[in-house]
Amino acid sequence: MPAKIYNELIIQYSNDDGFLHYANEAEGSTLDQSLSRKAAFEGFDSGDIQILRFLNSNTNDHVFTSDINEIAALRNDNNFVEEGVVFNLLSEEVAGSQAIHRFLNTETGNHHYTADRAEVETLQSDGNYNSEGIIGYGGVVDAREAAQVASASSTITLNQPFSSTNFSGDGAININLGDDHFSSPGFGRVSMTAMSSDGTELPEYLGFNETTGQIYGYTLKEGLTPTTISVVADDGTSQVTSNFVVTASDSNSKSEAGMFTEKSLAALMSIETSSVGGIVTNSPVSQSTGSLQPLATASDATNLTNFQVNNPQIDGSGTTIAVLDTGIDLDHPFFGSDANGDGISDKIVASQDFHGDGNGASDPDGHGTHVSGIAMSSDTSFPGVAPGASVAAIQVLGANGGFTSSVEAGLQWVISNASDLNITSVNLSLGDGSNSNIESAAGLISDELAALRSMGVITFAAAGNSFATFNAQGLGDPAIDPNALAISALDSANEGAASYSQRSETLTSVFAPGTFITNAAPGAGGATQTLSGTSMASPYAAGVSSLMRQLNPNLSVDDFETFLTQSASTFSDSATGGTYRVVDVNALANLVSGSPSSAPTTPSPTPPESSDDHPDSIGDNAAVVAGTAATGELETGGDKDVFSLSVEAGATYQIDLRGSPSSLGTLSDPLVRVIDANGTSLMQDDDSGTGLESKLEYTATSSGTVYIEAGAFSSRQTGTYQIDVASVSGGDDQPNGIGDNSSLIIGSAQTGDIEDAGDIDVFSLSVTAGTTFTIDQKGFFSSVGTLQDTLLTLRDVNGNILAQNDDGGFRLESQILYTPISTGTVYVEAGAFGVNTGTYEISVGSSSIGGDVADAPGSGLIAISAGTPVAGDLEIGGDKDVYSLSVIAGGTYQIDLRGSASGLGTLADPLLRVLDADSRVLAQNDDGGNGLESSLSFTTSGSGELFLEAGAFSSSQTGTYQIDVQQSGVSTSSLGDLIGQTQEHAPITALDTIFGGAIDFQNDRDMYQFILEAGTTYQFDVRGSNSSHGTLWDPQAFLYNADGVLVAQDDDSGTAFDASIAYTAPTNGSYYLDVISNMGLLAQSVGTYSVETDILV
Repeated sequence: MPAKIYNELIIQYSNDDGFLHYANEAEGSTLDQSLSRKAAFEGFDSGDIQILRFLNSNTNDHVFTSDINEIAALRNDNNFVEEGVVFNLLSEEVAGSQAIHRFLNTETGNHHYTADRAEVETLQSDGNYNSEGIIGYGGVVDAREAAQVASASSTITLNQPFSSTNFSGDGAININLGDDHFSSPGFGRVSMTAMSSDGTELPEYLGFNETTGQIYGYTLKEGLTPTTISVVADDGTSQVTSNFVVTASDSNSKSEAGMFTEKSLAALMSIETSSVGGIVTNSPVSQSTGSLQPLATASDATNLTNFQVNNPQIDGSGTTIAVLDTGIDLDHPFFGSDANGDGISDKIVASQDFHGDGNGASDPDGHGTHVSGIAMSSDTSFPGVAPGASVAAIQVLGANGGFTSSVEAGLQWVISNASDLNITSVNLSLGDGSNSNIESAAGLISDELAALRSMGVITFAAAGNSFATFNAQGLGDPAIDPNALAISALDSANEGAASYSQRSETLTSVFAPGTFITNAAPGAGGATQTLSGTSMASPYAAGVSSLMRQLNPNLSVDDFETFLTQSASTFSDSATGGTYRVVDVNALANLVSGSPSSAPTTPSPTPPESSDDHPDSIGDNAAVVAGTAATGELETGGDKDVFSLSVEAGATYQIDLRGSPSSLGTLSDPLVRVIDANGTSLMQDDDSGTGLESKLEYTATSSGTVYIEAGAFSSRQTGTYQIDVASVSGGDDQPNGIGDNSSLIIGSAQTGDIEDAGDIDVFSLSVTAGTTFTIDQKGFFSSVGTLQDTLLTLRDVNGNILAQNDDGGFRLESQILYTPISTGTVYVEAGAFGVNTGTYEISVGSSSIGGDVADAPGSGLIAISAGTPVAGDLEIGGDKDVYSLSVIAGGTYQIDLRGSASGLGTLADPLLRVLDADSRVLAQNDDGGNGLESSLSFTTSGSGELFLEAGAFSSSQTGTYQIDVQQSGVSTSSLGDLIGQTQEHAPITALDTIFGGAIDFQNDRDMYQFILEAGTTYQFDVRGSNSSHGTLWDPQAFLYNADGVLVAQDDDSGTAFDASIAYTAPTNGSYYLDVISNMGLLAQSVGTYSVETDILV
């Protein structure tokens, strides 16, 4: 049977000759298959303690332990061989866990492990066994799971495996699994569930209908790479899995394109924090108790103590670290006092919530609070690395992880606010759990990371905690991005790599302390917690960067990265055979300041000096002439070569920077920039040439000299290159600058073409003071062009930016709302995000018609009430009508925008959007209603005012419409948890019924009371998303008697991961059914479920 990836089943293998071995199923498959098997317990991948296994080479006995002292003793005993971390457990008992006891057989010398209460009592009374305590708390083994393990057999037969499938068409996937693949004698039907091959739910763009046995959904616009799907067959006794691969290519239709492009689907990619758990303490731990003091140890290991002695005035003051994480405890004393009494500690200079849970960046998990504390806590007992620094707390994750789109939004906020807040570094203690040893762009956020580097903001990313999974060099995403500094974690002694830490000789910048780190936790007073992970190492390095930026405010990102690696000490890693660097704060400061104060702990070899063939900056630069090639070399990492180029106004120049892909050098991934005399970037390109080579076309706005900067995409790359400049004839449909521009006419659309990467088209627009203008640039998603990601900019006559927008329109299209303060001419610049090219449509609407409904959110708008329809009119092309709607937290609202299809107006193709007060799009729909009408259901995260925008899919459309709002539900989470969490508060519930419930929040549990009769058998089925009875992915059920004794439990005996208990009551009285969400990687999930009770006998 398949073991879920988040609960690892540990099996006891034994025989009558005294052989005793504990292993997971994968290792067990290599043992003698005649051995007896017993399901012992389940380990938690989300557990906060790691269990190491040691082999006694004399007796072949295994010792499982997490005790630091015992681990040290076993490592020093030549009779024991360390076999690494084998599973994780919890350090404290929680609902759904049970104690794992360790016993020593004094006759055989073998250790025995058990979670069975009866067996524990038997061994405790057996004189041949000594109890050695509890090693941790693991998962509960189902009765069915135990039976199948013991029999080593299945009641299900796989008649034929599924065949791999390839689709080619309009993007729709529909696979009928059929019912002839599995059979089970004695059972009427084998139920099937489809999931990803790792045991998690299918990707967001695929679904499974259990009733019809169909997998359905859509592929990416670019097609679907080979995706492995697991089909789990379940007959109530056994489970069997068969995998198959789906691939697809397609050409999506208009209605599908917006939802199923790579960029929009990437926004659904799940990401998680990069910590491995720990313990929360509600008050500061005394420094005199003799307990571990990891930060002090870490300070010595990284030479931070010496730095502080040599630089007593340097504490990071004047710098701000942006922490993109789960938020922060806003009034925690570690982050300063609250002098103005606003409930926010004074060193938290900004807090933003891009996760969407409506809690205002308040930390629901504790991870972000801890990470921030490591970087900049000002507490004297638990100081951060840079206690004088401030923090901008950006919530992009919740307790269960988050979405890449939230991280992107957070990074964009940092880019916009970095100057005002003096943000000098960004910390990303998050990742996707992957492992790659190849440097590559971090998907959706790579543009933002590159922009931050160009602004001088240093980005740190946690390397990842999955080394034990991959056992190979490599890092997770986004740590592999060339514009992020990847930080790996040291072990508890700060002498080598932590067992969990991912690492790479080529990609890891440095190691930093990350194991058993104590710092801030959400809670009353100065609450603390001790956590381990690369999540803890990354903010340590971010804190170091604040110290260096205070020491040298002009320090560049490239110089910091170079100095960081040059000054580091090194160690050898036996697990990978590699040599890795450890941050040395004092030696780093010597390079940063240029005046050494003491030698580094373990000096690294100084690289030999090399002469630079071309200057790194504007000055005495070699001239590049059109038609003549120039060559050069990037001799060291971070090197740049700058050339001059004489240009004429209006002339267009093609610039190619080539290397190894064209056999014109050894540089593998060039990066070219055009800069002006002040060093300001005018244009840049990375991969528009052959392979990873750079190519761009630059049109000069004036005659004179510009400069071409030849560099590499990664600051680690070196090599030779060739640069070519050619003067090309113009073929642009619209000018790239202000001059002889086409005029935009209100109410009509014009078309354009972004012919080449970096091309822009500039139009003129006559505006009237006080009138609001709506400017739309549409393309692929509106089926009016081929440009997939537009970028719209509004400038005045001097070229100054008045407004700019990327994705404020439909899907990835652009929209600007602009109200001028004076009458005159402005200029609309139509472009593309990144290196996109293609055709587009541009249009302008205005609110100049008398009596028009407001075009943007604000005060005094027409209010819509649930149940009362409102009629309106889009009088001119591009018009928008915006209404206000008062909502309550947790409320679900059905919103319909109707027109000609329903006979409620003349508007043919409405477009509906839900906005917040800042015009951010919270939800939108085009054709979800009748015909081309719009319809959506929206659940609010908080009470207040939202705004509904009625518009048209095409900016040329006009017409009348009707908008309707109905409140369709209120979530139980908005009312508080309605079901008791203890027996005293459990409601008495009727038998032979079906009722619903909800796990509303982290660690919620619902307990119900039933009155059972002796000798009668009762069936309790708890169902969730796997049987379409709710949204809870993996419910667990526990049954207790009136004395609180657990009498039955189940996890997955129902359909797929649903729970089912059959129980015969031995006595009359009250029994209590406890429903929780499963622990593990999918732990702390919330959702709805149903409970069905049946009286069987």
